[in-house]
Amino acid sequence: MKKQQFLVLALAFMLLGAALLVATVAASHTFSNVLLISAREKQALLEKAEDAPAWRTMLFRNNYPLLLLGLVFFGAGLYFLRGFNHLSERGARFSKLMLTEYRPLVILLFATLVFTALSARFFTVSNFTNILKQISHYAILAAGVYFAILLGGIDISVGSVLAFSGALAALIISGQPQNAWTAPLAVLAALLVGLLAGLFNGFFIARFNLQPMIVTLATLSIFRGATLVLLGGAAVSIAGTRYAGAPLFTALGQKTLLYGSLPVPIIIMAVVYFLVWFLLNRTAFGRHMYAIGGNEEASLLSGINVVKTKMLAYMASGLMAGMAGIIITARVASATPTAGQSYEMDAIAAVVIGGTSLRGGEGKVLYTIVGALIIGMLNNIQTLIGVDSYYQTIIKGAVILLAVLLDARTGNK
Repeated sequence: MKKQQFLVLALAFMLLGAALLVATVAASHTFSNVLLISAREKQALLEKAEDAPAWRTMLFRNNYPLLLLGLVFFGAGLYFLRGFNHLSERGARFSKLMLTEYRPLVILLFATLVFTALSARFFTVSNFTNILKQISHYAILAAGVYFAILLGGIDISVGSVLAFSGALAALIISGQPQNAWTAPLAVLAALLVGLLAGLFNGFFIARFNLQPMIVTLATLSIFRGATLVLLGGAAVSIAGTRYAGAPLFTALGQKTLLYGSLPVPIIIMAVVYFLVWFLLNRTAFGRHMYAIGGNEEASLLSGINVVKTKMLAYMASGLMAGMAGIIITARVASATPTAGQSYEMDAIAAVVIGGTSLRGGEGKVLYTIVGALIIGMLNNIQTLIGVDSYYQTIIKGAVILLAVLLDARTGNK
């Protein structure tokens, strides 16, 4: 078969499959907000909507096999597209771009389509605003972890550093209830603690050439224990009006701008990512980061100060953890010893799904926020359709494993 025929068949099958999927989902959502329902529930909804058009009723009544058929057609289109790619140099380049350069965007688009099909409440402005607000703290954590992974390292201590920074901020505000100046002091203290925690990690990793996983595993335990000691094992609340510094501090996590449509955490997240992007793409430090991640020995021979760059990278990771600690403490107006537990998993997942190679030297920080958005969307849709929280953890772990597997397979080609 000629390559033009492969292309025509691919486009025809993909368009037919997509049209069938969209029509079935649209028709189904006129009867129910949830796509996957039992046969008894479906029959009850059909009896209530006797005046519905016949074509819409037919699509809803047979939505499961029609959805499967749509996926089969779409999959057949992808198969023919693969045949076209094998015969076409341009197609091969296209496939490579989709699997490497634009992989996070492809995953985001696919996830959006699937999740929209599962719940009519998903694809709304209010829901996406809520998702962005919910991911703001671990998206900022992910921006910090990105520095470590770009070097070929890792930082799993960020969740504990977040907890310690937030606890310190809450104690400063609650310790001087009559003074409004405690709010900026709490912010500065949390950022400074995060910076020092990163310096601690970076010192042992860079100076003594220790494994980042081992060092940050140790500091994960150290800072979690320090948080328990600092809070005495109990939560500290800064809610209400009895603390003068609380309103200004909690505004960082709760206030909205533009007539209540834009939460402050989203603005902070956007500013953080712009600054990180500028640092990595427009400064010598950023070029050194990519060089060390690609080949540390060659970077050392070319005159790059590897030790200094590594220490600065882990300091940036700690600083981001401190910022995330501020946001989450401000949002819930309290600090708890268990804050930030397993957040490092979300942060690492966001970086990996965002296409950053675990081998170091490859990645785009703006795709990290795409990865965080995908994780946030996954959490959100599971809540909307009522998936048990225990299963949510299993699904998230499976997604991380798939992302790492895809990174390994595409990286070896």
